[in-house]
Amino acid sequence: MTSCGGSSTDNSQNTSTPTESKTVDPTKEEAVPTIGDIKKITGKTLAEVEKVLGKAESKEKVKGYPCKNTDCQRAYFKNSNVEVIFKKSKADRITIHNVPDLTSNDNAIQALGLPSSKPTFKNPNTVIRWNEVDGMNEISFFTDYVLIKVTESE
Repeated sequence: MTSCGGSSTDNSQNTSTPTESKTVDPTKEEAVPTIGDIKKITGKTLAEVEKVLGKAESKEKVKGYPCKNTDCQRAYFKNSNVEVIFKKSKADRITIHNVPDLTSNDNAIQALGLPSSKPTFKNPNTVIRWNEVDGMNEISFFTDYVLIKVTESE
């Protein structure tokens, strides 16, 4: 009978693999990749957002959540990696797709050009969230996307 480590009759070889140990300095902040300066688009009009992200690739009206009582428009930018919902003609809900997983990094908010602050909620490898930051209601980092809500949902 054989196993993943080779023949069960050959016990003379050491099949263990050395592991590298990494010393972590708790006084140093973990580096955060830059996603972009979110303040350049939050609360801005479509024309202002297009100056930052380029022309919208597509636009559509939004009916229902998160715009139950307000007419909203959704626009896609950067090969649909950035989705912006405009509520009352202002960028109100921004989703940025295909981002690195920063759910375990307490400094993830810096990736959006915002100063470091303590997260409001953290479930490592699932979500890390900040509430009430620089005029934004909520900023949530998930494993592969970021969701920014400028105002509360209706």
